[in-house]
Amino acid sequence: MTDKKWLVSIALIISVFGFLLIRFASESSKIQYIVDELKGEKEQAFKRRHIVLIEQEQGHPYWQLVEKGATEAAQADNIAIECIGPVRNSMEEQIKLLEKAIASKVDGIIVQGLNDSLFTPVINKAVERGIPVLTIDTDAPTSKRLAYIGTDNVEAGRRLGEIVVQTTGGTGKIGVIVGSESAESQLQRLSGLRSVIDEYKGLQIVDVRASNISMMEAIQQAADMLQLHPDIGMMVGTSATDAFGILQAQKSLKRDDIRIAGFDDLQETLDAIRKGEIEATVVQQPYGMGEMSVHLFNDYFQGRTLPSTQFTKVEVIDKSQLKAE
Repeated sequence: MTDKKWLVSIALIISVFGFLLIRFASESSKIQYIVDELKGEKEQAFKRRHIVLIEQEQGHPYWQLVEKGATEAAQADNIAIECIGPVRNSMEEQIKLLEKAIASKVDGIIVQGLNDSLFTPVINKAVERGIPVLTIDTDAPTSKRLAYIGTDNVEAGRRLGEIVVQTTGGTGKIGVIVGSESAESQLQRLSGLRSVIDEYKGLQIVDVRASNISMMEAIQQAADMLQLHPDIGMMVGTSATDAFGILQAQKSLKRDDIRIAGFDDLQETLDAIRKGEIEATVVQQPYGMGEMSVHLFNDYFQGRTLPSTQFTKVEVIDKSQLKAE
């Protein structure tokens, strides 16, 4: 009887031990599941976002400043950024790069919306696939982009027109070199310029040509224009390298009577203003555009609502604001 009780006790102990072992294994499994789940959430929360900046032309001085602002902001916000763009200005190549960024399933895209009707369908495609898009420098206002960051280009064109009026006294023939005949930003600047010129009966824009944001092409187009219209008294450039290109054409033709106004603050342009060779330039904030775009994406990734439009300031720089050499 004693042996029987002993066997029963042993069996009972084994049963209890087995139950506790099974319970322990079950609870351990639940704990591990929770740990894994929390680990996954933590990894997701601290996932480094990957965005792409699509430039109009890589290596162009203006876009180098945009890229610098964007990359420094990305470093500060712990965002991985890839800066890409055509080697030579090409809207078709930009659209291809935009399609490639969509296919790569990046976390966000910053792109210049050069032509609203061409870029809007591709921007919308990105958004519909869950990739937010910011437009920079040039907007695609009818697209589903999150926000536009850049210059109010119509107002900037008006500022350029005010330089023309101040320089000419409201009379004379004007020649214009635009960066592109298809980029919306350039057309908006031209529109703003025209709106001021049209207020003065003595002023007339006699020719408009495109440089395709190329210094060499700006030189060639300006030279051709001056030879075709020798009565032009002032020339205006609406993209970064245009004014300095006009200056080189003026010098090659020995036309010291031509007055020049331009856009952006390339060192060559500022040096020419300091020497009195260029009257003034309308200055944008390309570094600020790049910087602000990345910071806005960082806000968006953290669940904040973005303003639909974020204009960066412009200012006019003339000789009075620059120190003599």
